[in-house]
Amino acid sequence: MEIQKVFKFCPRCGSQFGNKDNLLKCPACGLSFYINPKPCTAVVMINEKGEYLLVKRAVEPGKGLWDLPGGFVEENETFEENARREVYEELGIDLSNQLHYTGSHTEPYSFQGVNYPTLAVCFVCKFPRGTKPKPADDVAEYKFFSPKSLPTESFAFEAMKRDFADVALFLKKNRI
Repeated sequence: MEIQKVFKFCPRCGSQFGNKDNLLKCPACGLSFYINPKPCTAVVMINEKGEYLLVKRAVEPGKGLWDLPGGFVEENETFEENARREVYEELGIDLSNQLHYTGSHTEPYSFQGVNYPTLAVCFVCKFPRGTKPKPADDVAEYKFFSPKSLPTESFAFEAMKRDFADVALFLKKNRI
């Protein structure tokens, strides 16, 4: 369900919102609420064999499906800070190595029956040698996949295919 159908009343005065595209506007008090995408990150980590690390989601949405480490950007946090924090929270991995921007995409994020717009920034980096991931409670398991054996039919989010295409293009032009 779209946000416009869920958020019907003004939090300031309680009047019903007027609805126009990506804007909810209160006709009584004039409050405007723009429906902008929520920024988030995804990180592709590549080990010395050229394999990509994926995590299996332990929570909805997409519980039991493969995902990239990452998550929603918090207030006063850059995309790079967010990527490092999320990887550390999800896997206990300190990404002090260089993150390389590979691309971005928009995609709806369905949570508790509501579709929220997102803007995801994807990074690629080397997996830190000698590191063993320690999955947190939102990660059921992790696994490395060769680029040819990625479980695309079990991706949690459709846009992950674009993330990997962007990473492949980046790696073709750059060394990390």
